Amino acid sequence: MNCILIDDEADCLELLALLIQKYCPELHIIGQYDHPRAAIDAIWEKRPDLVFLDVDMPEINGFGVLDACREVPFQVIFTTAYQEYAVKAFKYSATGYLLKPIDRSDLWEAVQKARHTQSVQQLAEQREVLFNYMHPTQPGKEKIALPTADGIVFLPVADIEYCEADGNYTKIFVAGRPKEMLFVKPLKEIEEMLQGGAFYRTHNSYLVNLKKVRQYIKGEGGELKMNNDQLVPVARPKKQELLERLSRI
Repeated sequence: MNCILIDDEADCLELLALLIQKYCPELHIIGQYDHPRAAIDAIWEKRPDLVFLDVDMPEINGFGVLDACREVPFQVIFTTAYQEYAVKAFKYSATGYLLKPIDRSDLWEAVQKARHTQSVQQLAEQREVLFNYMHPTQPGKEKIALPTADGIVFLPVADIEYCEADGNYTKIFVAGRPKEMLFVKPLKEIEEMLQGGAFYRTHNSYLVNLKKVRQYIKGEGGELKMNNDQLVPVARPKKQELLERLSRI
């Protein structure tokens, strides 16, 4: 596999190159870049199979590099010194991520995963999930990509009635489906993916598509009757803002 290394710190580039040469000789390094603009040009020109990409870079960060190369199919292994970057999208959207200082066994495992994840479909699914995280507030988004145990579900946003928290899981109720869909993702992350649209957090445990509301039922906070006839509670502090939002739908 041909690979490109991108990191704004020259010493990190050299160390990663040495680790790859020693422990992953099956990889062929075709470029090392400490400036994201040069790296973007190289990706378009050289079409690597795999990119080792630093996240935190000045001017253009790792996500910006990926955005600029959106039409080029390649796998990505993120390298970062910050644990929080690893928590969200990388788990599902990248072939792997490596925390600095890079451990040789982690490097080897990420490379082995890359060697066995090379179908066009797999790359497309990984990239779709990543861009859903990168652009959570993108207006007019038609679908969100959600990982499951069996693969990835591309869920039409307009079909979502409401979402309900269930610990670290989220139940999503979809128009036309008799049973909710369960995803291993907390409601807060689902909310981030759906920001910028008609969705509103009516309660700690509920996120509602306001376009699917049939009726507001009065009460201390009240309830919303959805198009699927389910009732969703409204927290008292949310009541006024909710009614204002509904009046604009």
